[in-house]
Amino acid sequence: MARASQPSTAQLKREFDALKADLGALAHEMRAYAQAQESSLSSRAQAKANTAADAARGAAESLFSGADHQFQHIRQFAESAAGGAEDMVRERPAAIVAGAAAIGFLVGALAARKG
Repeated sequence: MARASQPSTAQLKREFDALKADLGALAHEMRAYAQAQESSLSSRAQAKANTAADAARGAAESLFSGADHQFQHIRQFAESAAGGAEDMVRERPAAIVAGAAAIGFLVGALAARKG
C-alpha cells in the first residue's frame, strides 16, 4: 500500500515538463516586461533630455540677446563720447594741447621717479 501513494515516474516527468514550460513562459513574460520598461524609460529619458536641451537653448539665446543689447548700448555710448571729444578738440584746440602736454609731463615725472 505504501507504493500506491507515491507518484509514478511518468507522472513526475509530466509535472517536471509542466514546470519547465511554466518557467519558460515566465521567462518570456519577464523578457517582454523588461523590454517594455526599457522602451518606456528610454522614451521618458529622451523627453527629459529634449526638455533640458530646449531650456538650455532658450537660456543661451536670452543671454546672447542681453549681451548683444549691452554691446549696442556701450557702442552708442562710445560713439557719443568720441563725438563729444572731437567737438571739444574743434572748439578749444589750445586747451586740449595744453592738457595733453600737462598729462605727458606728469607721466614723465612719475616714470623718472620710479626709474
